[in-house]
Amino acid sequence: MAEGLVAGVALGILIGVTSGAVALVLLKTANTASVKDISSIVTLTSEILAIPTFWFGGPWVSTTLFRLIPLAGMINPYIVSVAISFTLLVAYPIFRWVIQLGAELGRTSDTKNA
Repeated sequence: MAEGLVAGVALGILIGVTSGAVALVLLKTANTASVKDISSIVTLTSEILAIPTFWFGGPWVSTTLFRLIPLAGMINPYIVSVAISFTLLVAYPIFRWVIQLGAELGRTSDTKNA
């Protein structure tokens, strides 16, 4: 049981930090992408939406390393540690991005109404 807890937390932190970093890079790229280039926006959106697939069923599920540890013993610690590490990494930058986007949209609305 202890090895499931340790493996779940370690794997959760590793995948949470990795996917958080990827999400931030994709968010930065999306922020600088041109609105006129629809193909890049569609590609970025699909890559961002693919992150949860990596969390809950990526290639790590079927590796021989984790066949030694019962999945039932590590799934709860894994999910909690992924959620915490991902949230800690991306919460503040995403919050700032949302505020910036709202301010930008507000300026656009004021300009159109004037």
